[in-house]
Amino acid sequence: MVSRREVIVYGGVGLASLLSSPLRAVAQQKNCLVFGLIPAEDPRSMIEQFTPMAKWMEKEMGRCIQLFTATDYTGVIEAMRAKKVDLAWFGAFSYVVARERANAEAFAVGVDAKGSHTYRSVLVARSEVAKQLGIDKPFEGEEGMKRIAEILNPHKKKFNFVFTDVNSTSGYAVPRYYMHRVGIDPRDYFKNVSFIGTHDAAQMAIRRDVADIAADSDTSYNKMIEQGKITRDTNVLIWLSPPIPSLPIAYRKDLPEDVKKALRETIVKVPKDVIAGWGKPVAYKIIPDKEYDVMLEVKRVIDDIRAKGGV
Repeated sequence: MVSRREVIVYGGVGLASLLSSPLRAVAQQKNCLVFGLIPAEDPRSMIEQFTPMAKWMEKEMGRCIQLFTATDYTGVIEAMRAKKVDLAWFGAFSYVVARERANAEAFAVGVDAKGSHTYRSVLVARSEVAKQLGIDKPFEGEEGMKRIAEILNPHKKKFNFVFTDVNSTSGYAVPRYYMHRVGIDPRDYFKNVSFIGTHDAAQMAIRRDVADIAADSDTSYNKMIEQGKITRDTNVLIWLSPPIPSLPIAYRKDLPEDVKKALRETIVKVPKDVIAGWGKPVAYKIIPDKEYDVMLEVKRVIDDIRAKGGV
């Protein structure tokens, strides 16, 4: 379950525990929908980013929307499972977990100016580490991860590695899937393996020499370069995954049909100037839930790794 200290809720009732009965009662009395957000970045930053879009949707639907996030991805999944969250913005991997555990159904995804709704997982290394490994441009896909394995083999137990969250798509599931495919067990290859929480934190761990190699997304990487928080010299790309389906918005399947219809009709009308999401979305489009079936093989591998006590 989600603990009180893990929950941040804004909109109508202020900061409180979403799972407390009085809060949920107030939300129900106000006819509010609770919109969950995985903490891809700092939780409070996530709330700030999505507030303008939520307020616009409130006016369009004539129904209040409360934004909710937690300190980890599991908190949002569990809140939906407990029917405390009505719709949520997930990553592709956390979504397939929510589909299995929390009766979630994807219905929309943000698209960029080119109409794309994919992104990539990346591995990023400190400048000195990239030089030691002799990597000056990123390898790609499964073959690229195989090259990473070969290059790392003489350096086993030398470097510190960080993932983001255990339910992050680009910050854990996808790179771990490709590591598995080529025979990399992180605990055998690295001195220390840890989870740092958010994508921004992973990049800053590299920038500040706290970690040697980190898993992240190209979206977060490029955003932080644009913000001047990191550079391509301090944070060197060493691996790129194949394209990954972008982060969907999903609702609980058991919501009333009129509510789901209203959400679908509203999300595609959100103006560009208030849109929030991953990367630089200019609009949301309706998608079939089956678009995320591609992540089921990744989840099967991750489930097997966890069942055997692996990282």
